[in-house]
Amino acid sequence: MEIIIGLAVVIGLLIMLGVNPFYIMEGIYVLMLLLLAATVVFFVITAISLIGSKKRRAAFDRIDKPEGKAFPSAVYISEGEEYRNSFPNEFVLKKLLYKKDREVILRVTKRGGVYDKYSVVTVLAGLVLGGASLALLGWSFFAFF
Repeated sequence: MEIIIGLAVVIGLLIMLGVNPFYIMEGIYVLMLLLLAATVVFFVITAISLIGSKKRRAAFDRIDKPEGKAFPSAVYISEGEEYRNSFPNEFVLKKLLYKKDREVILRVTKRGGVYDKYSVVTVLAGLVLGGASLALLGWSFFAFF
């Protein structure tokens, strides 16, 4: 929210200083391209880490919010060891997706990241949709500007 307010203030100042609205619009477009590119890079890095991950069977235990984190995540138990999902839990269908003692297959990366099947779907969807969005936004930038 603070970023949007700050952006509105900067745009307001640029308009008051007499900057051409075309240049302001072009700057916003470039900012959107950079943010989308950063998102796609995040999903690419996550997908690369998933390629070398190992499968592990585990049972869903609970959802809780770890110290210092903004969102709760799912916790799984495998061979007496706790594994916390790297992505936040799904909020929409929580009662349907996360059932106590349900056995799932986790992907554990070399660096200790843990991904359940919902996280893998999120990464794949982020790659496809983010890549397509970046390609279309980049194409339209060069076509119109």
